Amino acid sequence: MPKVTTTTEALATQIIAAFDGLNPPADDELLHPECMDDVDILEFYGGVKWYEMTDQMIVNGYAAPTAFSAKAFQYYIPAYLIWTLRNSDSPEYASESILLALDPGTSKEMLHEFRKSKFSQLTPAQKEAVLRFLYYLSDHPELGEFAEAALVNYWIEYGVR
Repeated sequence: MPKVTTTTEALATQIIAAFDGLNPPADDELLHPECMDDVDILEFYGGVKWYEMTDQMIVNGYAAPTAFSAKAFQYYIPAYLIWTLRNSDSPEYASESILLALDPGTSKEMLHEFRKSKFSQLTPAQKEAVLRFLYYLSDHPELGEFAEAALVNYWIEYGVR
């Protein structure tokens, strides 16, 4: 995979800029319409701002991105991306979980369209930030295989500018 030459903080700054200005989704906009259970997103009710999320909230809410609607995914993804950048060697499952949430799998997989639907609200600048994040982590010893899978299964089509 091509390497992205940058630092963790420079990439975090790009992510912040790409997702700046969004408002938290309303409570009734949090859950993906195909999900039947909101247990993984309970902490997000009440308009939690992504940039105010604590490390513990991200660690405890590692499964939330799988249940988020496209709007909630768009809004909260920067917190997970930045946490992963800064904690990529953490034993917590949150890093692996967000990388899996960014991988819709192949088109032959049953949940492919469901997983891919979460990306529908992302702007080109936001997709670019996600792509750079994935390239950045693609050579990580533990997370690289997850980043590469997400790149191959969806994100690589956007190219790095």
